[in-house]
Amino acid sequence: MPVSWPRLFPLRTVPDRFVHSPLVQRVLRNSGYILSANTLSAALSFLQTLMAARLLGVAGYGTLGVITVFASNINRLTSFRMGELVIRYVGKYSAEDDRPRAMAVFKAAGLTEMLSSLLAYALIVALSPWAARTLAKDPAMAGLFSLYGLVLLANLMAESSTALLQYLNRFRLIAAFTVAQSLLTLLLIAGAFATHGGLQTIVLAYLIGKAAWAVAITLAAFVEAGRHWGGRWWSTPLARLRGDARELAKFALSTNASATINLVT
Repeated sequence: MPVSWPRLFPLRTVPDRFVHSPLVQRVLRNSGYILSANTLSAALSFLQTLMAARLLGVAGYGTLGVITVFASNINRLTSFRMGELVIRYVGKYSAEDDRPRAMAVFKAAGLTEMLSSLLAYALIVALSPWAARTLAKDPAMAGLFSLYGLVLLANLMAESSTALLQYLNRFRLIAAFTVAQSLLTLLLIAGAFATHGGLQTIVLAYLIGKAAWAVAITLAAFVEAGRHWGGRWWSTPLARLRGDARELAKFALSTNASATINLVT
């Protein structure tokens, strides 16, 4: 009598089940949005670089890089990486069906990011004379360091807002804003190139493009938060987080410390 073996799960169906999983399809779709946006944005940035370098020359383009990187590094120095905190704890409390604490986390993250952005801008203004003299080798450039630093004020809640949009599965919207920012900056630089503008004009072009992206992301996050939590989410008291304050602070400080170590290195 032949032995009857248990019927095994067909291996050839595993890839099909994996590919057709709603979670996998969602990941692939969102990855596609971000990859497409980043690719297109990189192409547009390449055109920006060509025109800016041709217009400013080697020395002028080098100074532009010093101005933008200086502001970026000051922002990284004071940032507490609120995006990571929003993703982790808004997700955690939402999974526990604790909407008040999820709302309070986003609110606390936004307020903390605002304070760190204000601190970063104050540092830029204070250090602009030194940066112009030491890094740009031209004391007259101090005003441009402070001018471009205004981008930090536009980014008051951009990191927290981006994280919330990611949590709410609004990757397509983020991708659209990314491409729109690069296109706007390209058009502004093209205008400066056509009118033979100088370094200040190019700095303004980059400032306007990045500020427009930050404002759009923040407004979109507020709208999506209202749809998800209701229009009065902002009035949620921070006291909801009293029992978790130490854990949240520890997480924020640890991410800031790791980023600072990488920056110094």
